[in-house]
Amino acid sequence: MKFSANDLIERVREYSPAAANALYSRFIPVMIPLAGGLRVRVVEVTDTRAELAMPFRRRARNHVGSIYFGAQMTLADLTAGVLILRRFPPGPFGALIKRVEADFVAKAKSDLRCTCTLDQETAAALDAVRTNASGKAEAWLPLELRDREGNVVARVRLLGALKRF
Repeated sequence: MKFSANDLIERVREYSPAAANALYSRFIPVMIPLAGGLRVRVVEVTDTRAELAMPFRRRARNHVGSIYFGAQMTLADLTAGVLILRRFPPGPFGALIKRVEADFVAKAKSDLRCTCTLDQETAAALDAVRTNASGKAEAWLPLELRDREGNVVARVRLLGALKRF
C-alpha cells in the first residue's frame, strides 16, 4: 500500500494533533530548503486555518534590526502552502502563487506568527478545482503576521492557483 507524507501526517493527527504539527514542521525544510534556516514551525493546521511561527533570530534580521522582508514573505508563503497542502494533497493537485500583495504595519522586532484563515467563499472557490471542467481554480488567501504581543506587523494577500492533474 502506497501513501504520501500528507496521508501519514493525517493518520498521526487522529492520535495526536501536536505530533502531526511537528511532522509538518519537519517536512518544511525538506520540501523548501530555503526555509530550513528560519526554524519555522507549524502551530496549527486544519482544513480552513493554518498558523506557523518563526523565531526572531539573527539569520532573519535586516540592517535596521527587524525581520527581513524576504523572511516575512517566506513565512506567509509557507503558511498558505501548509493550508493548501492539507486541503489539496500533492499528486492529484498542484499549487502555486501567482501574485502577492503586502501591507506593512509595523517593524517585526520579535518572534512572528502568521495565520491564514479561509472563509466559506474562498474555500468554495478553491474547492471548485475538484469538479470544474478546466481543472483549475484561483483565490486570494488572506494572511496576517503578528508579533509576540499579538500586534499586526503585516497583512498579506496571496493569489493562489490550483490545478487538478
